[in-house]
Amino acid sequence: MATTRLEPLLSHNVFRGASGVNALVVLALGVLGTMMSGNPDLRAVHATLAIVFLGTSLVSALSGMRYGKQSNTKGLTLLGFAVFGLGVVQYGLGEMSVTWPHMILGFALVLGAGALFVRSLSQPVVYTAQRVAGDGAPPEDEASR
Repeated sequence: MATTRLEPLLSHNVFRGASGVNALVVLALGVLGTMMSGNPDLRAVHATLAIVFLGTSLVSALSGMRYGKQSNTKGLTLLGFAVFGLGVVQYGLGEMSVTWPHMILGFALVLGAGALFVRSLSQPVVYTAQRVAGDGAPPEDEASR
C-alpha cells in the first residue's frame, strides 16, 4: 500500500496552535501554583491564566472535534473535551479553595494537555490501494480474474 501525506487543513492548524498554547498555559499554571505559597499576590494571576486555559481548551476541543472528523482520527474529540471538562472542575475547586484535589487534578491536566498537543503534531496520512513497485506481490491485471 502506498502512503500519502496530506497538507495540513485549516482545522489541523487551529487545533495544533490551540493545543500548543493550551499546553504552555497549563505549564505556566503549574509553575505559578508551586510559587503561590510564598507569594499570595500571584493568586490573581493564577486565576486569570486559568480562565485563559479554559478558553484555549474549549477552542482546542472544538477544533480537535472538527479535525478528527475530517481526518478520521479517533479519540481527539474525547481527549479534547475531557481536558476541557477537567479544567472546569479544576477551576471550581480553585474557587472553593480545595487545595489537595486541585493540585492532583492540576497534574492530570498537565498530562492531558500535553497528550493533546502531542496528538496534534501527527500528520494526516491516507493509505491507497495501489501497490508500490518492488513490494514482492505480483501485479494484478483484469485478465487474471
